[in-house]
Amino acid sequence: MPTARIFGVKPTGERGRHFGSDPFCWPVRVNRVSLGTHWGFGLGGPRKAHGQLLLLGGAAEGRHMTDRLEFGLLGPLHLEYRGRRIAVGGPRQRIVLAMLLLNPDRVVSIDRISEAIWNGRPPATARTQVAICVAELRKAFRSAGFRDDVVLTSSPGYMLRRADHELDVLSFQARVAEARSLTARREFERATEAYDAALGLWRGRALCDISSAVVEIEVERLQEQKLVVQEERTALHLQLGRHRELISELTTLVEEQPLREQTRAQLMLAQYRAGRRAEAMETFRQARRHFIDEIGLEPGPILQELHEAILSDDPSVRLPSRQSRASSTSIPAGTFPADISAFCGRDKELSDLDILLHRPPGVVGLLTGSAGIGKSALAVHWAHRAADRFPGGVLYVNLHDCCRTPQDSDAVDVLHTCLRQLGIAACDVPGDLDDARSLYRGLTQKRDVLVVLDNVASYRQVRHVIPGGTGARALITSRNQISELIDTSLWLRVQPVGHEEAAEMLGALVGHRAAAEPRALRELAELCDRIPAALRIAGTKLIAKPHWPIQRLTSRMRDPRTRLDHLEHGEQSLRRRFQTGYQRLAPEAARMFRLLGGLETAEFGLHDAATLLRLDTGEAENTLESLVDAHLLEGVDGLETDEACYRFLPLLGAFARELHRAEERTAEAARSKPPRLVAAGGKRELRFAM
Repeated sequence: MPTARIFGVKPTGERGRHFGSDPFCWPVRVNRVSLGTHWGFGLGGPRKAHGQLLLLGGAAEGRHMTDRLEFGLLGPLHLEYRGRRIAVGGPRQRIVLAMLLLNPDRVVSIDRISEAIWNGRPPATARTQVAICVAELRKAFRSAGFRDDVVLTSSPGYMLRRADHELDVLSFQARVAEARSLTARREFERATEAYDAALGLWRGRALCDISSAVVEIEVERLQEQKLVVQEERTALHLQLGRHRELISELTTLVEEQPLREQTRAQLMLAQYRAGRRAEAMETFRQARRHFIDEIGLEPGPILQELHEAILSDDPSVRLPSRQSRASSTSIPAGTFPADISAFCGRDKELSDLDILLHRPPGVVGLLTGSAGIGKSALAVHWAHRAADRFPGGVLYVNLHDCCRTPQDSDAVDVLHTCLRQLGIAACDVPGDLDDARSLYRGLTQKRDVLVVLDNVASYRQVRHVIPGGTGARALITSRNQISELIDTSLWLRVQPVGHEEAAEMLGALVGHRAAAEPRALRELAELCDRIPAALRIAGTKLIAKPHWPIQRLTSRMRDPRTRLDHLEHGEQSLRRRFQTGYQRLAPEAARMFRLLGGLETAEFGLHDAATLLRLDTGEAENTLESLVDAHLLEGVDGLETDEACYRFLPLLGAFARELHRAEERTAEAARSKPPRLVAAGGKRELRFAM
């Protein structure tokens, strides 16, 4: 989530004021809206936002005829179909429709509707009268020529099926979400256009022709959203130096909301920057009188510190420099890993991934491979290389399949993480899954974004965040073959790096020692199976032991029985990576993996495995293929026999032999354990127990 700041508020534990020019200085939250270091600069997060964009009133440009209903709440209740307004009957019908529109795709109980109509005092015939109102609404839709069901009966009440209908409040929220995302990426010009478009959807006070205390509560919430958005829009215009054009508009807003400190602070700042310092001081004095008279309190720190800054001509209240107004990188700061400094090779894989840029929408890049093979490094490096092709940003979520068990909540957590990276404040991410999914679709539909989903265990975890926009793409890394994506993805099964690339990668880590011992370096790279994680651990160990020649580690790793012992350093352990994948196998597959470790050869046929496990060939093949799918075993291509053959990568074979030896030791210990006598059911007889 982008960090948001507020000007003039002291950070915790720091004395004095700070009026620096960095527009992202201190994280503070005020009235659920984050504000900028320069007065009035703000970021915020949308509430539930999704749906089609509805153009009403001042935003009617580009409007076209559709087969969808158009509902308007941001002003008098408004309903259209194919350009013709649909008249909604009496006050009760309008309240019923308003309640359903305020809760699209959600059941609104008859009791709640009755409370809204009769303000908590419903008559005995309330349920019947509500049913009549619903029937009249349905009749109005049909009379206008719309035949599909819009209002559905669903216990304990009714539900308005949004489908593809256009609802201006959802369009407003979607455009605000887009504006906030653009602001988070410092694309201020485009963000102001999105804010202007969002506010252009308003035609007056929301539902101003509805008289209901229950509806009024929702109206106040919508009005608060509008005020917040107005402040955020104003903050950006101030950031862009448009203070003179804002003074008249802000003066009117202050008269309407005299206790709203942020709006008044923005007016003071606009007046000061326009050279009207005396007016800015008078605006503060009026605020102080109003606050004391109305609520008996002095103005808050926002106004107080701005007042002091203006009095002292503090540099922080001057117009921001052009550099601070300029756009920045499209990758959200702090969310995307840095590029791999020692990355080398993988030219073919990178070229293959470039094909993803030219594939149709919905095609996903899928990188699979064994633990430590370099899937994540390849994905991150390619994402950095291709970032310029995605001006909408690069999103990154690590599912940590390598070190945690998948959770039922992963799908929702991933969706919420992506929304926060798109600029949505955590407190404003919709709790409802459908709302959050619709918001995400709206944000990514017309935006060129790259979504990198790292260490994914299953399709279920990521199904909500695969973008469908024309210029959007997703890149997934996984140890598993995600069957739901195989047929629609650009699938690369990542293999160990090439011989020269492995030596180059290891040489980049150990530095000048590589030139002194080139033969030992190449042998060490081969003993690491050319697996990037193993190369990295070996290189790190040599860096930590500058007194070791490369040959010393190479000699120690020649013994396959202890090779994995030497591929551990600090928190890095190749054995632990293998163990994670092994522990997730089905019991029969895990047993086969252990038993295969007892074979004298790294390559074997299907009949060998079937004999070993005393299974028929069909069962044995299914189990072996599950090991291939888990990247713990490889299928062998190009044999002239019909029999399927398989092999271990040497390090995985060493791991399987470790497990086999451990199982044999356990069995031997159990056989050599002396019997003990136990009593049987309280009887005097004794029996042997193992």
